Amino acid sequence: MKSLKVEMKSLIELYIVFVLTLALSQALERRSVFYVKHNSTEKTQKSVSSSDEKPTLWLKDHDAPRIRPHFSLTKTSNFLFDLNRYRCSEPVSADCINRTVLFRTKIIGELRKRLKEPFTDGDHYQVRYGRPLEPVPSPVCRMVRANVRVLSWKEPPFTWNEIGSYMPTTPLFGNVTNGSCVIVASAGSLKRSQLGSFIDEHDIVMRFNHAPTEGYEADVGSKTTIRVVNSQVVTKPEYRLLTAPLFRNVTIAAWDPGKYEQSLSEWLATPDFNLFENFKKFRSNHPQSNFHIIDPRSIWRAWTALQDLTQTPIRKNPPTSGFIGLGLLMPVCRYIDVVEYIPSTRMNGLCHYYDDELNLGCTFGAWHPLAAEKLLVFQMNSADDYSVFQQGTVRIRTDQLDRC
Repeated sequence: MKSLKVEMKSLIELYIVFVLTLALSQALERRSVFYVKHNSTEKTQKSVSSSDEKPTLWLKDHDAPRIRPHFSLTKTSNFLFDLNRYRCSEPVSADCINRTVLFRTKIIGELRKRLKEPFTDGDHYQVRYGRPLEPVPSPVCRMVRANVRVLSWKEPPFTWNEIGSYMPTTPLFGNVTNGSCVIVASAGSLKRSQLGSFIDEHDIVMRFNHAPTEGYEADVGSKTTIRVVNSQVVTKPEYRLLTAPLFRNVTIAAWDPGKYEQSLSEWLATPDFNLFENFKKFRSNHPQSNFHIIDPRSIWRAWTALQDLTQTPIRKNPPTSGFIGLGLLMPVCRYIDVVEYIPSTRMNGLCHYYDDELNLGCTFGAWHPLAAEKLLVFQMNSADDYSVFQQGTVRIRTDQLDRC
């Protein structure tokens, strides 16, 4: 009997040591991650989609019914991030102002950390950048001078190239000048945002790639003026460029980056993804469509502007579709609202509002120079902190471009 008691005591001691070790392990793990606390009413996520941009992610079964995905953002991330702590709805109250300032500090700090992380992009795009010798103008003026534009059938080599015969003769934005414009990011934080009516009030509504509106109207609106799409969306059959209804009756601006200092003729011979065949098919099937191709040289001018305005070296990869779209809009808008581009307190870890992929690489960047883009957009912002970090909207004023 005595022997049995000794054995039971030893088992209990081993169990206590196991529990304490497990608790200590979890505590240490959580001190080194970016912790997003989801609504307890959400359904438990059964699986996590893969992504081309893969921050480390864990999904603990024992956290149910509260979903608590853990994201390793940077080696220096060192805080728990409970979004309920920062949300508020009374912009003039001292408590709400304090919550918003704390959240802004966290987000801007995380973007700056991500910007300073070492990276190895290789030399695929053959970027040869040198710092400007003259003072760099204001961010808005520097972006306007990048002259992000679409190609014209009137310029070589398209004057004699077959592709030139498929290019539309209508302007990208028609006759719109001095309009109100909105860039609708595809961010997961748009889910349950109820921003649809606000978005649809704008003269120009810009969306990206295959982001849907049907079924999401309350959050993202139903109006689409233009879609900026990358060459993978144009080329790969799963995106159904030639058949999907969401590519009908809207202006399309497609882009493929080419190399940093490549001529148009060289780019035509060796694009990243050969978008030209589907471009020709689309224009043949829909001759009245307003489908343009963005000048790849201007994409790298936008990248150069971003690097000019960023003290830290940025990734030598093309900017995002959103940043390219911003460059396209600047000459025709009196202001540009950018929705859920800078992370707001709606941030939920989802990559897109229309799928279940959990991936904060989509928020903070893992291939594009996204952190630098977002910090620059915040620098150009004229809206107050409540609008940006609680309501999810940055405003860039472009009504004084004559000073540039």
